[in-house]
Amino acid sequence: MEIPLNERQREAVEHVFGPALVLAGAGSGKTRVITARAARLVEMGASPWSILCVTFTNKAAHEMKERIARLIGIDVSRMWVSTFHATCLRILKSEWAKLGYAAMPVVFDASDQKSLVKAILKEKGIDDSELPHRKVMGLISKYKNDLKGPEHMAADGTQRGGKVVAEIFFQYQQRLKENNAVDFDDLMVQVIRLFETCPEVLETYRGYFQFIMVDEFQDTNLVQYRLIHLLGSGHGNIFVVGDDDQSIYRWRGARVGNIGDFEKNFKNCKVILLEENYRSTGNILKAAHGVVAAIEGRKEKTLWTKAPSGEAITLMTTADELDEADFIAREIKKAVEEGRRRYGDVAVFYRTNAQSRVIEEAFNQKGIPYRVYGGLKFYDRKEVKDLMAWLRLAVNGNDEISFQRAVTFPPRGVGAASLLKLKEFARANNVTALAACMMENGVSAAARKKLVEFGGLIGVIRDAAGGMPAAALIKFTLEKSGYIEALREKKTAQDDARAENLQELANAPYANEPITEFLERTSLQSEADLVDEKSDAVCIMTLHVSKGLEFPAVFMAGLEDGLLPHANSLKDDDQMDEERRLCYVGMTRAMRKLYLTHAMSRRTFGKRDIAKPSVFLRDIPEDVAEQRLSYHANRAPASGVGGGFGGGYTDRYSWGGKR
Repeated sequence: MEIPLNERQREAVEHVFGPALVLAGAGSGKTRVITARAARLVEMGASPWSILCVTFTNKAAHEMKERIARLIGIDVSRMWVSTFHATCLRILKSEWAKLGYAAMPVVFDASDQKSLVKAILKEKGIDDSELPHRKVMGLISKYKNDLKGPEHMAADGTQRGGKVVAEIFFQYQQRLKENNAVDFDDLMVQVIRLFETCPEVLETYRGYFQFIMVDEFQDTNLVQYRLIHLLGSGHGNIFVVGDDDQSIYRWRGARVGNIGDFEKNFKNCKVILLEENYRSTGNILKAAHGVVAAIEGRKEKTLWTKAPSGEAITLMTTADELDEADFIAREIKKAVEEGRRRYGDVAVFYRTNAQSRVIEEAFNQKGIPYRVYGGLKFYDRKEVKDLMAWLRLAVNGNDEISFQRAVTFPPRGVGAASLLKLKEFARANNVTALAACMMENGVSAAARKKLVEFGGLIGVIRDAAGGMPAAALIKFTLEKSGYIEALREKKTAQDDARAENLQELANAPYANEPITEFLERTSLQSEADLVDEKSDAVCIMTLHVSKGLEFPAVFMAGLEDGLLPHANSLKDDDQMDEERRLCYVGMTRAMRKLYLTHAMSRRTFGKRDIAKPSVFLRDIPEDVAEQRLSYHANRAPASGVGGGFGGGYTDRYSWGGKR
């Protein structure tokens, strides 16, 4: 199948041997280039299994696989096209014994990690207000992504309370080992350890992967770069695609500097610019470029399009956050009623999750269907986590986190004191808590009877797991565990909804696979994977979640100093640059119409404050934008409290020019 390509895309696709860096601007067809190049390599005689293609979301990987399958006309289900984490998990499934594991480890997701860290803090008598678990988790992740362990943290004098956190870090790693588990970061760290300690294994995988392609290269952190560097250093056939203007994950370790390092580390690297945009109108591109062009040291590129200039960008001033939400809701409702758009054509982005509440309320008042992304994920809901604990414990009896969750719901008359005795017995006798359920363990006769019954149920589910796909095992577990029955006995609407969620789990993607595969896939889900761009409902999400998506119409709310750019970035040049890139990413998700809104005053933490328009708005050229003032903003008192400043406000902080 022949794919239409522009001159620069064709240059990239036809590059075969040696390193290449493709700087692909937003909407410039990078997925087309990657998939077309993979297909061309196969047509030239390369084995599909000799190509490693890594990206950042399951959704992107799935789309790439589908496109490659259509192009080359063969089954590519086992082709190495996946996320970094899924790639490392696949390697780990073949090589775990070389890393000293007794069996293939299970993957702890963020919720499991939190439970483990909180348990360690509790055992140490450390209150969450004194040392928040989120801070501990963030530091552990940061050090792992810098390829550092607890010993490095303990020796780091710059980290306040470093020795205490280092001890927690050490115990956290010990508990992971006891649970025969790895966390997200360990998936990559352990594979790097494998390659560095077993050079023969590294050579084997270098032999497998004759051609390496990396999508969204600007989002790679030190661990990911190290992994790619190890695999690609032998033959040098490494092809990376990225855009420094879209690097927005510095807070989780992404290093935009990896783009420059790649050119240094891989000599004679070919650099190709993709600047023709196929997504957005000319006015949207010009406005977005105005925001990002102010970043010093960026790779110079200017997106352009053959499409018309399109509608002007709407820069909307509202009186307050309620007025802003009302404007967004009315504008969407009007466009749908006039037949210009579907609800599913529209997305609303914001910098922080707290901004969604008033927008949701406005949508509810006007009967606008919507879905919120970036809040509580389906797999993080209590009832889903409970059932997943039963399934995970059946697969891995060492999983103490899942044991604690499964044994306590549905309630079975085993109190906290009995569970504490059980765990003490298990530790003293070097057995798992699940194994201890079936032993003379020192708890009361009544509690022991319940624990033996629980252990027997897990055994029954474990025996069934080998011959059932995940969907059937989920239904089987719901019946055997008594979970659905326990919820329905409560006879509340909330518990009825929880029961429906549990039954919906059996309809989840990959539910036709074996339970081990299903558990691995669900643990690697990201929020962006869950966005359904085809549903007829407005998508509401943070700017970070919006990465990789596109919509005919986009509203970006809260373009104010302190929100975008975020207050934490105002005194840090690097963080301000990242906020500019985040704004650019949001703007370039829009295909045909872009609205940028801000309020003259906003209530935060129970207090109403005067709000200043975002400094980024001044960088938008005047000829691509229209300024509008809401009715309430125009009539607001000059003080701005409870409203805005009237016309003088926009004169003072003009868009498209200097103050």
